[in-house]
Amino acid sequence: MKRGLSPPGAVVVAAAGLAMVCGSARAGSTADYYPRRAWDAFNGGQMNTSILVFRDRNRNGIYDLGDRPMSHVAVELGKPNGDTIMRWSNVSGFANFRMSVLQRNLEVVDPGYYSFRAVPPPGFSVTTANAFQESDYAASPGAPGDMTAQRTTHPVGLAADLTISGAAAPGARISLTGPDGAGAAAKVDPDGRFSAPVTSGEWLVEVSADGATERRKIVVGEAPVVVSAFSGKGGLAEEPLPREHVVGFDDLLTTSGVFEIPSGYGGLNWYNLVAMHQRFTDGPGYINTTTSGEFIAYNSSGHPGQVFSDKPFDFTGAYFGVGWNDAEGETLVLKAWRGDQPAYEDQLVLSASGPVYFAADYTRITRLEIRTQHSWQAAMDDFAYRTGP
Repeated sequence: MKRGLSPPGAVVVAAAGLAMVCGSARAGSTADYYPRRAWDAFNGGQMNTSILVFRDRNRNGIYDLGDRPMSHVAVELGKPNGDTIMRWSNVSGFANFRMSVLQRNLEVVDPGYYSFRAVPPPGFSVTTANAFQESDYAASPGAPGDMTAQRTTHPVGLAADLTISGAAAPGARISLTGPDGAGAAAKVDPDGRFSAPVTSGEWLVEVSADGATERRKIVVGEAPVVVSAFSGKGGLAEEPLPREHVVGFDDLLTTSGVFEIPSGYGGLNWYNLVAMHQRFTDGPGYINTTTSGEFIAYNSSGHPGQVFSDKPFDFTGAYFGVGWNDAEGETLVLKAWRGDQPAYEDQLVLSASGPVYFAADYTRITRLEIRTQHSWQAAMDDFAYRTGP
């Protein structure tokens, strides 16, 4: 067909700027194009009714600035017929339940009484005193799901139960002095492991064995603390190197990609360690371990990573978790060398629900290896160390 010609037999009508081909279309009215909603009729759509779970970082029982969403927390919905259904909180901290009067295969379909119960992971407690919440739901034609809640839910805050744990010689005596000056004792298991409940603040940990006493000051923040193994030799600690550093991996990239940490970052060399945005994958542990900023590091493909330098450095600590909930309870193994000589080795158990802080006392090392026993990715944030002049 030549441009500008109409099909055979067609009659072209032009009126008020509207062209139509008679017999194949008709002009629509304003009411056709912009229909008014019938607000008294069910529209058959759906919407979410949700509850937010967050990490209450300052433990004040309020969802406020600085708190973060908590992923992969179980939330139960109790239905009017007595049944329950569970959903996990997502990467934004929301446990969503779909609501619709007409779509009967969803979770909330009948008006009536519903309840919500947040179930904390092991080692976590609710800080907001609202793990159980309830509301009546009523039919509301014209609403997105044709139903609305008479009362909306409030955010549920969780915080890790704080402890100081570690390893000492079997038979050692462990004493702890808290920020208020009160003392406590920790029982040492036959294998030398110990753990004691604590509060936030600075603690003095003293380990006595064979007539020698070793002391360390430990600052407890928002996460449980695992201290590196005590030597059992007592005496004065080696003089720390003067320059303190903490790298959080937020200055390596600004988009939600993956970036191999280059040698020279923070003045150290890095191998097989990757930085990424916490939401680049669906792993809840990356979100729950992130402590500062939006980026986090992990050992690439679960293989061992290394941090090393020609000049000795002190490794003083980092936050560690495991990236995936399928790897809950994975063991992190940390080894350090001075030149070719092994100097330190520790193990700690990781969780996808939140980090532990490893308070290291690794002085004058030249290489640190970070690996997991079963080759899962260990998430890491706020890597702290000291360097010399």
